[in-house]
Amino acid sequence: MNIGKRQAAALLAAAALPASAMAQSAREIRQRTLVIGVPSDPANLEPGTNRAEPIGSEIILNVFDTLVAWKAPAFDTLEGRLAASWTVSADGKVFDFALRPNVKFHDGTACDAAAVKAALERTKAVNPYMRASFDPIAGIEATGPLALRITLKETMPVFLSLLAQPQAAIASPAAWERHGDAFSVNPIGTGPFRFRSYRRDTDVVLEANPDYFRGAPQLLRIIYRIIPDASTRRLELENGGLDIVHQAGQLAAPPVQDVRALRNNPDIEVIEVPSQIIRQLEFNNNRPDSPVADVRVRRAIQHAIDYDGLLSGIFGGTADRVYGPLTSNSWAFDTRMRELAPRHDPAAARRLLAEAGVQPGQLKLTMYSFQGALWGAVATFLQANLAAVGIETTIAQTEFPAYRALHVAGRHEIALDGRQPWYNDPDAHITIGYLSSLADSAMTFRMPKDEALDQLILRAQTEVDFEQRKALYHRVQAEIVARAPAAWLFSPKLIVFRRKGVQGLVVNSAPPLNEYWGVSKG
Repeated sequence: MNIGKRQAAALLAAAALPASAMAQSAREIRQRTLVIGVPSDPANLEPGTNRAEPIGSEIILNVFDTLVAWKAPAFDTLEGRLAASWTVSADGKVFDFALRPNVKFHDGTACDAAAVKAALERTKAVNPYMRASFDPIAGIEATGPLALRITLKETMPVFLSLLAQPQAAIASPAAWERHGDAFSVNPIGTGPFRFRSYRRDTDVVLEANPDYFRGAPQLLRIIYRIIPDASTRRLELENGGLDIVHQAGQLAAPPVQDVRALRNNPDIEVIEVPSQIIRQLEFNNNRPDSPVADVRVRRAIQHAIDYDGLLSGIFGGTADRVYGPLTSNSWAFDTRMRELAPRHDPAAARRLLAEAGVQPGQLKLTMYSFQGALWGAVATFLQANLAAVGIETTIAQTEFPAYRALHVAGRHEIALDGRQPWYNDPDAHITIGYLSSLADSAMTFRMPKDEALDQLILRAQTEVDFEQRKALYHRVQAEIVARAPAAWLFSPKLIVFRRKGVQGLVVNSAPPLNEYWGVSKG
């Protein structure tokens, strides 16, 4: 049962109480504080400019609300959040939302239709990551104080799912006007938790919103502690300094031996959930001056990789093989991809390099990678695979903000990268990743101009009939695999470590981010 608004407010104002009451309140605050260990700085804490940074995206889901959201625990249907209800026109282009009454932003201003309109238009204008999601919008209008209409340029079956992304959350117009560029580290939403403080590379503190329209959260405070070292996170978890350790889509996951050790700890539960995350060795497909511009070189690299050895040697059952641009648990996955996917074949790799005119030892590449023990192990494994066929690689593990800037600018040839879908649809992988018109808008595959593939992707995105849409995505997968834009490696399971006292946590796989409104500590 949620704590009451008055109780939450009283606890958060404990400094005004007598000493004995303050001590009791301080104890209760500690008991109702959830401490989460994360591997990296959140980088950006607000939807208008967040570009899918994992930690920041999770914070957004807890500080802000979207119009609609995936319903726990199955996360297979959408429910209203700021929208109490909605209707869709017969042609699928007009969405009319009735907003919840009396919802306030954390700064006390009203979350009405005018505010929602302004927030969505701001994100559409300033966030390049959201171009694929919001460019189809023809117009947004407030048709009444609590009535919002969104009109699309064309039918888009996935549009409601797009509105459930963290980057589609609704921010306070008054707050971003007041803070300007600093709003990205001073977020104001309507969510169950309010932003309290942020110390770069150290921590982010959120406090309960006692006036939350779904009821006050059971927790009083959330502290995100930024701990890059996996072994330190594990020790803190075992010693009770952390309540939860999650891997932010496993950008920097603990080594598999830590997973095995924590499975045997009676004070800690290891939660494992299959995901739609894809991790790959990505080629810069839009650099004509690079050797990887030759598809034979890209295919040679694909055949050089020992996929089964990677999964068994590094992951120990915590990841699955990926055969192409979609995971095998996606409803649009084409089972033919298992046959079309490259196999470990060093002889074929050497033959393809020779056909491309590349002599042994001639090709030297820098392999960029995220930081963390997992990525270091994967990079080292691939480095050995490539060396076996005569390709020399230098590993450059890079902090995420710098890595993102390098990738978006296209200053790389090969890079270990990944995509974790923010909504439950194949479009989440395909459009932003492979549409050539979006090549330089975010961390994409930087596909060269390809009108035929672009049109096929857009047809799949907008087809209304489910079976026809599925068939189109089968064609899309085959076309992408033929172009060899990456060596698709693995899909990590979502692994969350929690101490046994943490209750009510339900892990969502798309996006792989946690909401803490219903979480408590026993």
